[in-house]
Order: sequence, then structure tokens, then C-alpha cells
Amino acid sequence: MRAGSELRRAIVGATVGLLYGSILAFVSVFAAGGGHGTSIPLLLSSAPLVVFGFVAGRFGVSYVGDYGLLLSAPLLWAVLGSLVALSGRGKTLRLTQVLILLHYASGLALVAIFAGPLPSSPEVVVMWVTIYLVVWVTVYLVGQVALWSRIMGRNQSH
Repeated sequence: MRAGSELRRAIVGATVGLLYGSILAFVSVFAAGGGHGTSIPLLLSSAPLVVFGFVAGRFGVSYVGDYGLLLSAPLLWAVLGSLVALSGRGKTLRLTQVLILLHYASGLALVAIFAGPLPSSPEVVVMWVTIYLVVWVTVYLVGQVALWSRIMGRNQSH
């Protein structure tokens, strides 16, 4: 395969990943409900990069943590999208699969450690957050099915 087509695939994969991560971050902000909702979508969308924001917050640089929650999801998914677009066969494909599984594991660990309970505030906030939480779950699951179908399609073709 030519280097030009590899570069194009990497750019397209990174762009799709960036758009997907941006949509996840946008919907996650609404699911957080201005602090009255839940941080679970933000943690799952941006794990493990959000850990750096928590570490920065421990050293008194709290704005890094806030921006980290918002910006790490698009960055992470741009990288993963590029890897999925480029993963050809053998070791690269397995590395991509392992990195995605590590993303899931770190996200679940972050949720277990840092996420508080689901909101129990006034009905309007709960309804608003619940609607966006359902939207986030739908977007997240559709993206994951597309991601793994692409990976499994490559796995079967090689």
C-alpha cells in the first residue's frame, strides 16, 4: 500500500474520531447538568487521559482538570480513530484492540473511584440529565459498535 493512502486513512480516521469524541464531550457536559447531574459520561469518554487532570487538580491547578474533562475525549478518540484506520494486521491490530480495552478498563476504574451517585435533585434537573444521559449512552454504544465492527472486519480480512 502506498504512503499517501495510509496518510489519508490516518487523517480520515483521526477526523472521525475527533468528531465522535467532540459529540461525546458535548453531550457529557449536558449529562453533568451543571454539577447537578452525573460525571460518569465525562469519565468514560475521556479515560485514561482525565487522570492527568485529577493529578493537576491535586497540585492546585484546577482549571487543567476542568479542561481535561472536556478536551481529552476528542483527543483520545482522534488517536483511537487513527489507530483503527491504520491497524492493518497482526501486531498493530492487536495493539489497537488492547488500547481500546485498556480505555474501557480505565474508564470503569475511574467511574468506580470518582463518580458520585446519580442525581437526586429536583425533578426538572433529573429529567434533563436523564434525557442527555440516554443520548450519551446511545451515541457511545453506536460509536463502539461501529469501532468494533471496523476492527473485526479487518481481523477477518487478514
